[in-house]
Amino acid sequence: MKKTGQEMKRAEWQLSRNGLFWVLFAFAVVVLLHMEYLPPWITVTGLVCVLWRILEYRGAVPFPPGPLKALLVAGCVAGLALTYPSLLALEPMLSMLVAGFGLKLLEMHHKRDAVVLVYVALFAAAMGPVFSQDIPGFIGVLLVCAVAAAALVSINQPKARGLSMGPAVIALKILASAVPLMLALFLVMPRLGAFWSIPVPKHQARTGVSDSMAPGEFSELVGSDKVAFRVRFDGEVPARSMLYWRGLVFSDFDGREWTQADFYGSDHLVMDTYDYSHVERLGSPVSYTVTMEPTHRRWLFALSTPGTTERGVQRLRDSRLVNGSRISHRRNYEFRSWLDHRLEPGGLHSYRQRLETSLPAGFNPETVRIAREWARETPDADTLIRRVLELYNRSFVYTLEPPRLGRHTVDEFLWQTQRGFCEHFASSFVFFMRAAGHPARVVGGYLGGEVHPTEEFVTVRQYDAHAWAEVWIEGIGWVRVDPTAAVAPERIEMSLADLFGDDEGFLANSQFSPLRFRNFGLVNWFILQRDYLDYAWATWVLGYERQQADVLNRLLGGIDAPRLGLLFLAAALVTLLPYLVVRFVNRRRDRLEPTDQLILRFCRKLERAGLPRRTGEGILDFARRVAAERPQMANEVLAIANTYAMQRYDERHPPRRHELKMMVRRFNPAKKVTHS
Repeated sequence: MKKTGQEMKRAEWQLSRNGLFWVLFAFAVVVLLHMEYLPPWITVTGLVCVLWRILEYRGAVPFPPGPLKALLVAGCVAGLALTYPSLLALEPMLSMLVAGFGLKLLEMHHKRDAVVLVYVALFAAAMGPVFSQDIPGFIGVLLVCAVAAAALVSINQPKARGLSMGPAVIALKILASAVPLMLALFLVMPRLGAFWSIPVPKHQARTGVSDSMAPGEFSELVGSDKVAFRVRFDGEVPARSMLYWRGLVFSDFDGREWTQADFYGSDHLVMDTYDYSHVERLGSPVSYTVTMEPTHRRWLFALSTPGTTERGVQRLRDSRLVNGSRISHRRNYEFRSWLDHRLEPGGLHSYRQRLETSLPAGFNPETVRIAREWARETPDADTLIRRVLELYNRSFVYTLEPPRLGRHTVDEFLWQTQRGFCEHFASSFVFFMRAAGHPARVVGGYLGGEVHPTEEFVTVRQYDAHAWAEVWIEGIGWVRVDPTAAVAPERIEMSLADLFGDDEGFLANSQFSPLRFRNFGLVNWFILQRDYLDYAWATWVLGYERQQADVLNRLLGGIDAPRLGLLFLAAALVTLLPYLVVRFVNRRRDRLEPTDQLILRFCRKLERAGLPRRTGEGILDFARRVAAERPQMANEVLAIANTYAMQRYDERHPPRRHELKMMVRRFNPAKKVTHS
C-alpha cells in the first residue's frame, strides 16, 4: 500500500526513536554537568520531563495540553524568582536555560525541535568552564559535546527500528579528527581576556580561611582535605619551619572576634608594587609560583614580605597580598619573598600604633591585670615574650576539640581550660602582649604543606590552616611568634595528617577521603598521582600562557609567521588525514577488476551504436540479444562475452586477459553497421 504525500512528509520530519534517545541523553548529561549549581527543584523538574517524554513515546500519556504547559512555565518562572534574589547573575541564567531545555522536551515533535535542543546542550557545555576549570569539569564538558554530536548524527540518520550506538561511533570519529587542529590552536593562540563582562557566581560557597577569626574558626578547617593551593619553588623547597603562608592580618578585636583592618589607613596601607622602604631585606629572595584554588575571596597566600609584578595584585604594608577581584577560578601567581628580613624596624605610624595596641573595654579583666603586672616586672619585650611562652609550654594542651568559651574568652582559656587550637594560642598571646603595652596582631594563613616526593611541589590543604602572632619590637620591627610551637613543637615540623591522622575529629567533614587510608601503599600512590595530575593541569593547561613562549621556541625553534603557518598546515593535514584515508580505501574498494573494466568498455561501445544493456541483464543474455538483432556482429559479440564469462567465473581456464583486451580493442560496432 502506497503512502500518501502527507504521510511521506511526516515520516521525513518525524524524530526517530534513536534520535529521541540521544536528545534525552544529552539533556541528562547537561543536568549532571551542572547539578552542583542547579537548585534541586530544577533537577527534579528535568527528571519529570524526561519520564513524561518517554511515556508519551510509548503511548502511555499524551503530550501536555497548552494550559498545562503554560502552568509549568509559570511555575518555573516563580521558582526562579523565589530561589534567586536577582535573575541578572550566572546561576539563574543557567537554571533558566536548563529549565527551558527540560520543558521543550514536552513539545518536541519534529527533527527541527531536536536540533534546537542539541544547540542548547552545546551552549550549556560552553558554560561549564565558567563554573569549574578542573579535570572532572573538563571531562564533563567533553561528554556533553560528544553526546550532543551523537544526537545530531542520529537526528539526521534514516529512521531506525531500535536503539543504536552507531551515532556515538560516528560522533567520536568526527571529534577525534578535530583534535590535531584543536591542539595547534591551543599551542599558538594567545590567551586574551574576555571582551565582555560575565556576572560571576554569587552563591558559590567561600572556602578556606575566613576574613574573621573567633574561637573554633580555624579548628573547623581540620575537617576538610580540600586543596588550598600548590606551590612550585624555582630552587630547593625551604625548611618546613619557614613555610608560614600568610594571607590575613587581624588587627581589630571586639572581645570575641578578630577582624582585618581597613585596607586604607592614614599611614597609606596600600603600597606601591616596587616600594620596599618599610622592609630591610637581609638575604636572597625565594622565587615560587602559587597555584591558587578558587576561594571566591580576594586575599592571596604567600611567604613573608612577598613581592610580585602580577597585574591586579595589591601589596599592603602588613605584608598582605590582595587580588583586585575575587578568585573565582584556579590561577597561577608568581611571587618573591625575603625570608630573612626586618619589617618596619624604623617605627610605626601613630595610627598603626593605636590600632595594634587597642583592647575592647570590659573584656578579660584578669588577663589585663596580670599582663600589666608582668610588664612592670619584665619591661623588655623579648624577655616578656619568653616568659609568656614558658607559661604555654608548661601548662597548655594542643587539641582538635577545645572546650567552649564564654564572654571572657582569653581569661577562661589562659587561666582555666588551657586546652585549645592554634587560634586560641595566637589570640590569647596577642591580647596579653597588647595588655602589656606592646603592639601585636594575629596573622592567619597556612603552615607547611606536603612536598611531592618526585615532582617536589608543595600541596597545602585546608587542614594546614594556622594562626600565629606578630609582635613589634623597637629597633627590630615585627617579629613572628608562634605560641603553638611552645605548646606542641611537633606541629611546626609535622603536618596535622601525621599528628592526628587517627583522631576522630581529623577530616570529620571528609569521611571518605583517601587521605584517611594513605598508610596503604596503593592508596598513597593514587593520592600522589592525583595531586601531580591536578598540578600539571593547573600549570600546563590553565596556566599555559606562562610557558607558551618557551614551549613554542622548543617546538618550532623560534616564533615567527612562517613557522606558525607550517604548524597550522601540519595540523590541518593531520586533521584531513582520516578523511583522505577513508576516501582512498573506498576508492580502492569500489575499483573494478581489469576484466570487468574491459567488459564495461565493450558495453559502452555497443551503447554508442544504439544497443544499450538493459538493467539486470547478464552479459551472455545481452550478447545473444545483440547477435539476434545485429547478425553481422554476432560472432565477435558472442566471442567476447564467452571469453569474459570463462575468465571471470570458470577457474579451470587459464587467464586470457590480454586476449580479451585485444578482442575489445578491435571490436568496432560502427564499422560492422557500415559494411552491412
